[in-house]
Amino acid sequence: MEIEFTGKNAIVHADNIAFSYEVTNNPRDFELYRGTKDSLEWDHQRYFVGEYIIHPYGDANNLPTIIKDVVLNNHLAPGSLNKQANMLWGKGPKLYKETFKDGELVYEWQEDKEIQAWLDSWDYEDYCLRCVVDFNYLKGVFTKFYLRRGNRDGSNKGIAKLEHVLPDTARLASHITDKDIKDPSHIIITDWAFKNVDSILKSKAYYKFDPLKPFAHKNAVFYSNMYTFCTEYYSIPEIYGALEWIKQSTAVPLIFKALSENSINLKYHIQSPQYFWDVAESKIKDACTLKGENYQDSMLLEYQKKYLQKITSVLSGAENVGKFLHTTLKLEVDGTNLLEHGWKIEKIDQNVKDFIEAQIKVSERADHVLTGSLGVHSALANVGQQGKSDSGSEQYQALNGYLATSVDIPEMIALKAINYAIKVNFPNKKLKLGFYHLGTKKMEDTTPKERNPQL
Repeated sequence: MEIEFTGKNAIVHADNIAFSYEVTNNPRDFELYRGTKDSLEWDHQRYFVGEYIIHPYGDANNLPTIIKDVVLNNHLAPGSLNKQANMLWGKGPKLYKETFKDGELVYEWQEDKEIQAWLDSWDYEDYCLRCVVDFNYLKGVFTKFYLRRGNRDGSNKGIAKLEHVLPDTARLASHITDKDIKDPSHIIITDWAFKNVDSILKSKAYYKFDPLKPFAHKNAVFYSNMYTFCTEYYSIPEIYGALEWIKQSTAVPLIFKALSENSINLKYHIQSPQYFWDVAESKIKDACTLKGENYQDSMLLEYQKKYLQKITSVLSGAENVGKFLHTTLKLEVDGTNLLEHGWKIEKIDQNVKDFIEAQIKVSERADHVLTGSLGVHSALANVGQQGKSDSGSEQYQALNGYLATSVDIPEMIALKAINYAIKVNFPNKKLKLGFYHLGTKKMEDTTPKERNPQL
């Protein structure tokens, strides 16, 4: 038996049977469910590493990894995020000065050899690009500051360079002696997936960079991010709410793969309640406590695999006539509704054409939900109406709208650390780094040659 998991869902196929399997939390709104683990309440959780209180990023302290796995396995999400990065990047980071002319704020783009020499000394463009990518995925950026060697004796005070820090390795932390842990004083860098024993031993704590005291520490780490409503420490990206839709979209190719490989046809579609797995997880944790063992997520996954094997043996083969699968039903009162949390095993009509069309509709709906969550117009994300391409004027209006409303805040956050460094190193320059964008032209204002250089 082979099981191909996509999140909590799976395609199961053996020699003579195949079925799709999904987990639902709300049986009346199946496609919009969210598991109970995605609580958004990790602000109140605490981990301890040595003398530090770790503020977890996600319920299992792995939200960056979850987003990476879900997004990169999808056919549309990486391209949409890259398109967003390209639009923000424009012609790249350039120096400018803000001035007012006739009551309007104007960017005066300038060259400065002294600042440019410092930027070129540590490949600032690669750093800025990484910050843009991290912002688009997580709405936050981690940066390490390196001071010059002359800071100790005051002969050459300044910031030598900046270094991008992978967001899956950095966590905000407070020292156990801190009076206010809501204002983390440190950032700890290590492999938070704990892939090896040295992850804890090799963890390194850095003071959080303070723009008001830039020379306080030889190396410090800075976290610039967009504030998320009612969230203390980390940003929660907009794409978080679309993760389950992205999984649904990603699962469609797996279903088609199961249909095509070895002429396998799905015979059943099984829906299981999240309540069932919550109870199973609780029992496994209780058993681990009695045995003195540490609970691992893989234990629940292994239990799930064994349960699916049981279902496979029941549903496959004529020799199983008379066998049955017993499950319990839980009733829950939700306002004026009565919800039933129970298993459903539905036989799939072998009308493959209708089944495929239904899956494609799910995928198309998921694509539009994704672009909506990212704030990218469908005309820019290449998700137009089926069989039609978006017109040039629609793309032009969408791009103008993005440049007018969706650049300033991302630019401020992605480049906040480097602009702090420029202010520290060159306090009298009054220059900042920003992304330069060329003005767009209307279609009627362009010549045929400009539209098609090959003419």
